[in-house]
Amino acid sequence: MNEISKIAVGTIIPVLSLLVNLGCRKADYEGMALEITKEAKTNLVQKLTNAIAEGGTKNAIPFCKQNAMSFTSNLGSKKGVLLRRISDKPRNPMNFVSEEERKIFLEISENPTKEGEYPVKTVTTRDTVTVYVPIPTAGLCLQCHGEPNVDIKKETLEVLQKEYPDDQARGYRVGNLRGLFSVQFAR
Repeated sequence: MNEISKIAVGTIIPVLSLLVNLGCRKADYEGMALEITKEAKTNLVQKLTNAIAEGGTKNAIPFCKQNAMSFTSNLGSKKGVLLRRISDKPRNPMNFVSEEERKIFLEISENPTKEGEYPVKTVTTRDTVTVYVPIPTAGLCLQCHGEPNVDIKKETLEVLQKEYPDDQARGYRVGNLRGLFSVQFAR
């Protein structure tokens, strides 16, 4: 074997080994889902805070109705996943959990840590990996999702009733599990 052949073989074998190892490495679906949902939460909270600053909580409700679903869907498309927000008590009926998702929601809601944090759950099928990321209720959420006439002002309740006549997403307290992000990856 001449000197050039030895150099070529000596270079190719480590490169091939690296490619094989990268190909065998398991994707970190949970880590990717947490990054995607962090971006979704941050952007949505920022947009809602701006809408509240411009016209109060009652202004944020129509904004949310017009933009939250498309924002979530568009971010999912941009990241190459199916991204949804789901709940067992949705404001928007399109966010209602399926029967399978209801079981997952219940399992997550019944297993908070001592610190009150809810676990992430990953479900793998032959074709997909779906990561369910908890959406706990924060203080800001109570303006629209808290107790009527206690946390939710009368004028806000009127707008909620007009925009969402079948609203179920009320009565929460800080720390309650209000929903889940469903992040579905194709395998």
